[in-house]
Amino acid sequence: MKRRNFLLNGLAVASLAGGLRKASYAAPSDEQYLFTPVLHPTCRVRIEMELKGNIDLAKNELVSKERVRQLPIAYDSVLDYEERLSVKDDQKPRGARRYYHTAMSQGTTSGTPSRLELRDSAKHTAVHLTEGRSVSYAASAYLTHEEVSLLEIPVNSLVIDQALPTEPLAIGAEYKLDTEILRQLLDMDAIQEQDVVSKLVSVDDKSARFEWTGTVQGSTDGVPTVIDLAGKITFDRKAKFCSWVAIALRERRQIGKAKPGFELSATIKVLRKPLTDVVTVLDKPLGDTPKPAQLLVNLYSTAGRYGVLMDRRWQMISQSSSLSTMRMVDQDRDIAQCDVRHLPSLDAGRQLTLEALQADIKKSLGEQFREWISASELANGSDLRIARAHAMGVAEGVPVHWVFAHCSDDSGRRILATFTLAADNQEAFAGADEQFVQSLRFLTVASPSTDEEQEEEGDAAAKPDTQAASRPTSAAKTQR
Repeated sequence: MKRRNFLLNGLAVASLAGGLRKASYAAPSDEQYLFTPVLHPTCRVRIEMELKGNIDLAKNELVSKERVRQLPIAYDSVLDYEERLSVKDDQKPRGARRYYHTAMSQGTTSGTPSRLELRDSAKHTAVHLTEGRSVSYAASAYLTHEEVSLLEIPVNSLVIDQALPTEPLAIGAEYKLDTEILRQLLDMDAIQEQDVVSKLVSVDDKSARFEWTGTVQGSTDGVPTVIDLAGKITFDRKAKFCSWVAIALRERRQIGKAKPGFELSATIKVLRKPLTDVVTVLDKPLGDTPKPAQLLVNLYSTAGRYGVLMDRRWQMISQSSSLSTMRMVDQDRDIAQCDVRHLPSLDAGRQLTLEALQADIKKSLGEQFREWISASELANGSDLRIARAHAMGVAEGVPVHWVFAHCSDDSGRRILATFTLAADNQEAFAGADEQFVQSLRFLTVASPSTDEEQEEEGDAAAKPDTQAASRPTSAAKTQR
């Protein structure tokens, strides 16, 4: 999809000229300059972002990604952190440890105000550069999806210095940004096409200034994304590193199977300063890659009063006091769905037997049922009793794998988690039900007194849903 130059010019005029300082242009010269950055092991970084635009929502993104509703949003975000680099053998950063003095976003969605701050327990973090998007995690806590998104401002401070030209350049000369460096800088999964060029606009004894402009077409989380950008960057010739960056961008992302689409405009300012005295950031070696357990996300339903630790591919799609839905999506390919239903409480001390659960499941599935794969009982670390059954069946001619997990405590409180996936997705599913039942905990927060999505009390049976995880599903009636 081609973009015209007037889009970029308009973007630059509206966002850069409106609030950021103007560059002073030097007359073209035959003299050439080489800018070789020096690696500073520790830095203080402050990023400010102003964002506004619209979120695009589909009626059912598994069936059609056609937009049926838009929500206007406007947010201001601030990240202020110390950064200690971890470098590869070639002295290029592979990641960093960070301590966030501030990580905050506030604004409105469709007129409703909200504010998010990174918890104190999660302010010590680490970030790794990968072949896809960068990966961040907390040193001693599990991030929520909201906190992960808060830290994903699309200018990666680890990569800024690498955007400089590698060959001598004269004032007024241009060079095209390397695609891989641009991908890492904008924190995208992949770039299919880009025409971003940088121009050296001025040089003096203290600094050199560059301007960028261009369009990027690629993908983020497997969803097609187009970014028009215009930016400015200042190279400190004494400290030999990039000290100031300002980027105005317009991003259009299609609706995904677990996340909404959007069309947003943002102005991002980055200030960097080398540190000689580091106050807070951890001085510990950073491994080549994060451990899988460090990347678990804290998924919870306040309305449903439960929480779990899951693979980051799982997203909470909807929730109410009686039903919540999670979906596992990998690069916009739906793998599985989990419906969590609250069941009527049993008398204290009474439990549903595994045999009774299986009988209810078989009755509910009816002709879809083919065979049992396994059935088991356990008590997890939160003292919840889990009765779990794996079943195979066929729905609308498609082989389906179901996992039913009945979870209860001694007071009689209980939920039924139903995982639904196509039989050929079992490898990608990777036993996610085991992670769910082992980490499940019941929360004590009160449910909202009213809920637009709330179902009739005691309706624990799920009718077959031919759109869940792209495959039919059914939940057992377990109201005994």
